[in-house]
Amino acid sequence: MDGFEEIYKLYYVDVYNFINKLTHYNHHIAEELTQETFYHVYLSFHKFNGQSHIRTWILAIAKNRYFGYLRTQKHIDFSVEDVLGFAEDKQQSIENAQIKKELLEYGLKVIFEMKSPMKEVVLSRIFTNKSYNAIAVHQHISVSSAKVFYFRGKKKLRGKLKEKYGYEI
Repeated sequence: MDGFEEIYKLYYVDVYNFINKLTHYNHHIAEELTQETFYHVYLSFHKFNGQSHIRTWILAIAKNRYFGYLRTQKHIDFSVEDVLGFAEDKQQSIENAQIKKELLEYGLKVIFEMKSPMKEVVLSRIFTNKSYNAIAVHQHISVSSAKVFYFRGKKKLRGKLKEKYGYEI
């Protein structure tokens, strides 16, 4: 149990920030999904084979918990601006939400298919807002390597999105 508590303390903030960004800063959902993620980490810890960094494995579980949450949602929430009529129209908002969801799912798929340490660097920069220095220390690489991995990963992500959707994002 001590090992799990240490993992929880070490990666809680990263998982929470990752999910919080995915949920567009909905703190209640982020907290719930973070707890659910660590519950699944606890149940599945015996399956961790060490082929990736443990942080990457935990973030993959968090990603799957988030996608599971999305699948359970029967409706799309609207912002206050949408309700007050500042959005173009409700159908347009629903279509935009669905497009954003699809882009996010595909983007995460591309990121999780990247090789280490590029995957960890891209995840850290995009979803946990860690500095290049912090990433470099965590990944045992130089700061310049962290920057190179991030920009190459971002270029790869943009290329894949352009290839799939026909325009640059």
